[in-house]
Amino acid sequence: MKLLSTYLIILIAGLLTGCATTGTRIDQNKALFNTYSPGEQGMIRTQQIAVGFDQEMVRMALGDPSRETTIDTAAGKSVAWEYRQIRPSLGLSVGGGIGTGGTGVGVRPDRSKLLKHITFDRQTSKVTKIESYN
Repeated sequence: MKLLSTYLIILIAGLLTGCATTGTRIDQNKALFNTYSPGEQGMIRTQQIAVGFDQEMVRMALGDPSRETTIDTAAGKSVAWEYRQIRPSLGLSVGGGIGTGGTGVGVRPDRSKLLKHITFDRQTSKVTKIESYN
């Protein structure tokens, strides 16, 4: 049981420390953030983005993408970012035999939900399309 508690503490600590907040990202890029208009700053603070935002603005608002790909469009190649909500599968097993016993915890990020798909113009690195899935 002590081993199980240790695994859960490590899992929770990892999840909490792995998530940078919008405020943290803004603080890390304060000089750049201050060059944006008040409207753009407000959108970034509230994790909103718009067509015309550049990649740094999107990264400040939403963080690093879950996935980045290059796609072919009628206008040429574009860059696409996906933001996903990871839903890990948590497995717990308890077993034993005569004179032996054990527990195990397993976590696999095998399920995810697509939240946003953002397309950037490859030449300008500006957002050309935003698709949200709630």
